Amino acid sequence: MKIISFKYISVLMILLVGVTSCELTKELDEYEPLYSLVAETAIDNEDAANLALQGAYAAFKKRDQEGTPYIFVFPELMGAYVAPGSTLLRFPVWVSVASNNPVTDANFIVDGMYSGMYKLINNTNWIIQEVDLLDEEKFTNPNRKIEIIGEAKTLRALAHFYLLRLYGQFYDIDSEYGLDVRLSPVMDASAYSRKTVRETYTAILEDLDFGISNNPDLTERYFVNKTFARGLKARVLLYMGDYANAATEAKNVIDNAAGDFALAPDFAGQFQPHSSPAVWDNSEVLFGTSGTEGADNENVGMGSVYGGFIAGGITQNYMDMAAGTIDVNTTPVVTINYDGNRATTMATSNTGAAPYSVNKYIVARIGEYEMVYHMRFAELYLILAEASARDASAVTTEALDAINALRVARGAAEQDGVTPVGGFAAYPAEISYDQFLEAVRVEKAIELVAETGESWFDLIRYDYADGFGSGFQVSDHKSTATNSDKFILPIPQASIDAAGGVVKQNPTYE
Repeated sequence: MKIISFKYISVLMILLVGVTSCELTKELDEYEPLYSLVAETAIDNEDAANLALQGAYAAFKKRDQEGTPYIFVFPELMGAYVAPGSTLLRFPVWVSVASNNPVTDANFIVDGMYSGMYKLINNTNWIIQEVDLLDEEKFTNPNRKIEIIGEAKTLRALAHFYLLRLYGQFYDIDSEYGLDVRLSPVMDASAYSRKTVRETYTAILEDLDFGISNNPDLTERYFVNKTFARGLKARVLLYMGDYANAATEAKNVIDNAAGDFALAPDFAGQFQPHSSPAVWDNSEVLFGTSGTEGADNENVGMGSVYGGFIAGGITQNYMDMAAGTIDVNTTPVVTINYDGNRATTMATSNTGAAPYSVNKYIVARIGEYEMVYHMRFAELYLILAEASARDASAVTTEALDAINALRVARGAAEQDGVTPVGGFAAYPAEISYDQFLEAVRVEKAIELVAETGESWFDLIRYDYADGFGSGFQVSDHKSTATNSDKFILPIPQASIDAAGGVVKQNPTYE
């Protein structure tokens, strides 16, 4: 058995969960706070490996200012559809992020999100290294060794992806501003330069491919699985601009869900109940992280940052977008509503820091069932729709069927093939390419508001696809977002300084 130095375990945050059970069907919230184990007992058998993996999952349960839920809320605030809360407005460094001009010094949220994800990556690296060294005879379940490595690599890919889209030029595959990709445990204070965006994506995809091959099938929705890894791969490929493969992966997930994943029959109902484990029965959740109820120094649960704390709620911009229409050049011309009642169901009038509250969560509550929706099944239909259309530079039948399948599931009327229906309806085949791409973007924003920030990254991708400063522009939707260099966050100055200049800062943040 390989002995891990206690020095590295304590200093480099090899965080394991101190419990006696190693069952992966156990609720994550039943685990005690993480702490370091002595080296001699760390990851030397199946039970310890399972516990270490639980510790990696728990990294999405925020500690101090790190990780969840800020890494999801701040992109929403940088975008157009979530308003800052009254508490955030008291902190200039936070306001600088929401106003699309982040300051580089003493921005502890920006720094905390960065360090939090790298701690998760380092934890997974230790798990991958040490579990790989264990003999097969250490595992009672013959598949468990490779499953643990698969889950750890999937979490590592997810953390790298979250970092890339916040701190790297994720939209430009040829950019030099990728990440310091870490694929092995930190052993010393050595600094490494950033990889290119292409190299960063390559590392992410390699991890996801391993997860697709080796993850378990669905066990509980708060653990990663083969389907989530494939769904995340579809999202990553879309971000990369690899539209043909993004469409293929998304369609594969949709066609092979095998009953475990499906569109929810009731859009609003899938986010209920807020105070029961029944919320995990949601067939749309590919992977989610629950909150923590009442634990000391645990501010986890998306509801804890909405309703006046960090995010005040939904903006009027969102409601106006959802209430919008497009005129499709059928005979006769038909006016199609972007939305039916999803927006008004999810956002109701509010007298607080924002015009509308967010009904996906109980606002201002630290709830164990106020989960982070890392990915929902609905997103796959929209990835397929956009990717298929962009790949062909036309509205393909596949693309049109994908967006309409989601809309019909949400209550839209189907076109009868002869007379356009109008109102909140499926889109007819006569919809133009430009109209279609905008329809997909709006549909996605309506669906995923206040979840993981997808609408903000979509604004950036759409802007970049037309060339920053021409055609579609982020600033048309978020007036303060005028400098494309500030669409991403600065690398924390402390990291730049500690690396002795090896790590290059993002443009205009120097």
